[in-house]
Amino acid sequence: MSLTLAALYALALIGILFVVAALVEARAEAARNRPALRHVAYTLALGVYCSSWTFYGAVGSAVREGWNYLPIYLAPSLLLIFAPALLRRLAEAVHEEKATTISDFIAARFGHDPGMARLVTLIALVGIIPYVALQLRSIGSAIAVVSGSDVAVPVMVAASVVLAAFAILFGARRYEVAGRSEGMLFSIALESIIKLVALIVVSAIAVYVIAQAPPERFAIGLHETAARFAPSHLSFEFVVIGLISAMAIVVLPRQFFMGLAEAQQPDDLPRARWGVAAYVGGMAVLVLPIALAGLVALPPAAAPDLFVLALPDAAGLHWLTSIALLGGISSASAMVIVDATALATMVSNDLIFPAVLRSETDDAAGVLGRRMMVVRRSAIVGIVALALVWALMLSPRSSLASIGLVAFAAMAQFTPHFVLGIFGKDRDPVAGRASLAAGFALWLWTLAMPQVLPEAWMTALAGTLADPLRLLGIGHASPLVHGVLWSMAANLIVLVAGTAGRDPGSRLPIMLRGARPVRNIGELADLVGRFTGEERAEEEFPAYRRTLPVDRLTARRAQDLIAGVVGVSSARTLVASALAGAQMSIEDVARLLDEGSQSLRFSRTLLAATFENLHSGISVIDADLNLVAWNTQYIELFNYPPGLVRVGVPIADLIRFNVERGHFAGTPDEEVEKRLAHLRARRTFTSERVRPDGRVIRSTGGPMPGGGYVTAFADTTEEARVRSELRRTLEQLESRVAERTRELSEANRLLAESTREKTRFLAAASHDLLQPLHAARLFASALDRSVEGGAKIMVARVERSIVAAEDLLRALLDISKLDAGGIQPSPEVIPLARLLRDIAEGIRPMAEEKELRLTVGPVFGAVETDPGLLRSVLQNLLSNAVRYTEKGGILVGVRRRGNALRIDVVDTGVGIPEDQQQAVFSEFTRLGAVEAEGLGLGLAIVERIARLLGVRLELASTPGKGSRFSVILPAVAMPDEDGDAHAPFSAGRPVRALTVLVVDNDPVIIEASEALLGGIGHTVLGAATMAEALALAGRADVALLDFHLDGGEDGIALADLIHKDRPAMPMAMVTAESGAQLRRRARRRGIPLFVKPIDPSALEAFLARVSMREVEPQ
Repeated sequence: MSLTLAALYALALIGILFVVAALVEARAEAARNRPALRHVAYTLALGVYCSSWTFYGAVGSAVREGWNYLPIYLAPSLLLIFAPALLRRLAEAVHEEKATTISDFIAARFGHDPGMARLVTLIALVGIIPYVALQLRSIGSAIAVVSGSDVAVPVMVAASVVLAAFAILFGARRYEVAGRSEGMLFSIALESIIKLVALIVVSAIAVYVIAQAPPERFAIGLHETAARFAPSHLSFEFVVIGLISAMAIVVLPRQFFMGLAEAQQPDDLPRARWGVAAYVGGMAVLVLPIALAGLVALPPAAAPDLFVLALPDAAGLHWLTSIALLGGISSASAMVIVDATALATMVSNDLIFPAVLRSETDDAAGVLGRRMMVVRRSAIVGIVALALVWALMLSPRSSLASIGLVAFAAMAQFTPHFVLGIFGKDRDPVAGRASLAAGFALWLWTLAMPQVLPEAWMTALAGTLADPLRLLGIGHASPLVHGVLWSMAANLIVLVAGTAGRDPGSRLPIMLRGARPVRNIGELADLVGRFTGEERAEEEFPAYRRTLPVDRLTARRAQDLIAGVVGVSSARTLVASALAGAQMSIEDVARLLDEGSQSLRFSRTLLAATFENLHSGISVIDADLNLVAWNTQYIELFNYPPGLVRVGVPIADLIRFNVERGHFAGTPDEEVEKRLAHLRARRTFTSERVRPDGRVIRSTGGPMPGGGYVTAFADTTEEARVRSELRRTLEQLESRVAERTRELSEANRLLAESTREKTRFLAAASHDLLQPLHAARLFASALDRSVEGGAKIMVARVERSIVAAEDLLRALLDISKLDAGGIQPSPEVIPLARLLRDIAEGIRPMAEEKELRLTVGPVFGAVETDPGLLRSVLQNLLSNAVRYTEKGGILVGVRRRGNALRIDVVDTGVGIPEDQQQAVFSEFTRLGAVEAEGLGLGLAIVERIARLLGVRLELASTPGKGSRFSVILPAVAMPDEDGDAHAPFSAGRPVRALTVLVVDNDPVIIEASEALLGGIGHTVLGAATMAEALALAGRADVALLDFHLDGGEDGIALADLIHKDRPAMPMAMVTAESGAQLRRRARRRGIPLFVKPIDPSALEAFLARVSMREVEPQ
């Protein structure tokens, strides 16, 4: 092949790469809308692992060393296949830290230590530059071989210029260091396809050559191959190569950059693992027939590293040599581009940024971002230039595999730190720096220096304690095994020794000289703007907040934005230094930057389960307006196609999808921008729109802490239809009287209000919910008088259960009113003895079912608070104690503590660890130690009611032994039980039979009253309306009135009418309404009020007092 033709092929390949990258960058929006295509490209791009070392050098390794060629591909493939959990945890850790380079990630997990980042960068730089030089050398050598011309040097120079230009144009085109290099990603994917196809073609040629070879040549080649792959040739070196290669698939700077920094969502890498493993394994398998064919068909003097180029010519298929050449160039150029980009990012962020910050005096928006972009581009040129110089110094006979393995050994120095970082943060940076330095120094001496030291020096050092190939005179291992064992052993020993006994907790941030002090959000926004530009800073930090002090969320957001330009560790150091420079203590700075995420993060499982059980569609976006969470109803409501909705997709893409389907009136660009502007403004909203299919969708959204936004979508077609019909009805009734119009308007207002606050329905429905319980309690009391023995006990328990149900229902109704802002506690003086015994008896069947002892200890004293809410608190605590106690018992009692009473609920249950004692008072939190029913709401309700009542809660617990929940209230004087309308009446007191007028709009209530009162000798007159009641009032001795009657009538109005004719007639109000206003109205008229379900003994006591008043002399 002529030199001109070879050059044309190479230029054509590079030209195609430039065109593909430019087209993808120009149509980045369209590429994001095709997630499946993007994922295929992402998977192929990870094939950058297979460089020219694989394309050329793997054949040479197989021919020279046999088994030792294999672990470089086998170990990473096994890791990909069998360690999905590790890959997922790694991806989530990188996503959490927002790391963009391997140095960034390791430093972030080691206390955000800049020293760690610098050491990792230095090791990567020293280890990878010879590796990059190897790629340039392979490009020059390949073209020189196929053209037969001595053009290796000019070709290497030209390749360096072209590849550096590509890396600058498509790897450093924005402020952000990674995550948006779509053009480069698709170009590298194309190169992966080219080198795979090329190796398949050469492998097919090899099979053809083997098939056509004379039997004696085939026998010789097969014998040599079998000898090199004999089991006896397996050595410890095979294991060592596998160990340093296993993590290389994610630790090499180019692999981290492509696999993690360019991932759009955390599950990209785990999803791609099978494809990458197949690619790497396939390349390794294709090497074997080429190695065998080279031994069969090529002369013994042929260089094994060039078998791939020589075989097509040997087979007489000269035109196929061009395919082999293009495959080799693709392998080398992909590696040079990605490694140069990744290393330049590390160098600019970790080594140069502090100097840039100190020297920059211009405060203009975006100036630091532009300066860092220039630095990054200059670093790309410098790295490629250094690699070119190394390539020019490199001997053409240097083994591709040996140089590659030395680079792998260098990356292995920070592999232990990388693995530690995957499984936790806040590692010890001092131990990390010391171990990296020790391992790097020994790697330099035992592996790197023997490659460059003059032969005379090596001879002089041989046999001494400093011999790089036999340090301290120990061992006879190969140079690779010797160097890896020494360097890694020192590294791990120093790491373990340095970590032992040290506090693993969070450390104070390291300060950076040159950072300007930040005193408020406005100055913090100016700092961010110097990196990201003024427009982005204004979007993130609105003008109205700029005078406020810096809070935790704002500091974390600023750190994340700056990290997009200079990396997370440098960003954290900069923000910490700026905040500390404004008289904020270093401890406060650490707290601001370290405490953020955990308090805002839901459990993934709970979040997903909660979303899926909602009837509305839910979408949650982050501060960058990317989708982070959703539920199935959201996808079904908008009929999104598979793959479009995923973590990290810009919400603009989903809005545009809906606009293009005709869901909005304006043009796509206008509608998208209008809605994005609304989201950026972080305002709450509620809106409805009619879709083309006639469905009405209501959208309700609001901002979240940290810059996110949550929106709920509900199909309200039926509600909209009802409202539309109601509006038509109102228009038709405009001529009717003003009162009727007012009622209809009020109904319409209540309908609209119900859609916003559904909990108000329960509060408004309390009368209807409590009516059946009232009737049941009256019937139970009547039944109690007609049975004896064991049945009487059962009736008592039924009545206690009805009381408990009523109390719980009333508490839930009160909580609903509280959510709507419509409840105020009604304090009363409560004797604790009766209350606690009542609650204990209601819970006792539940305890007996579990064979637990339920003991009521000393109970005394009285407190002043809302009795219903206090009962709800204590009942929840007691039922929780039974639920989480497997054996032993529960004790309820009262202790005096100064001027207060402490109500204790003590159990022998599972106990609560100290670190979970605060969490148990959160919604949907349950202990997993015992299988217990319930939704985890009990203690959350307790905590909310306690706050409302102003009482104090205490929790003391020992895991495995039990817990004590306490409610502490001020003690008050005991009430006069004799004067209490609810005091039970003694059966020994005389009672005259009365004629009782019972007024209630529920016939069952009247029937139950007849059963109860008739059983004790009274006569009941039932009435459902005011008219009926007034007609019967003259025959009655006493009246029991319900407040809510049909037709808008109420019991207070009825009482006033009765008193006009019979002013002295005794009355009582029996109602489910317990509001303070009704109590005041009844109190002004001297009418006692009983809340449904009434205690029958309280009713009997009231009638007894009435009868006594009738029979006693006046």
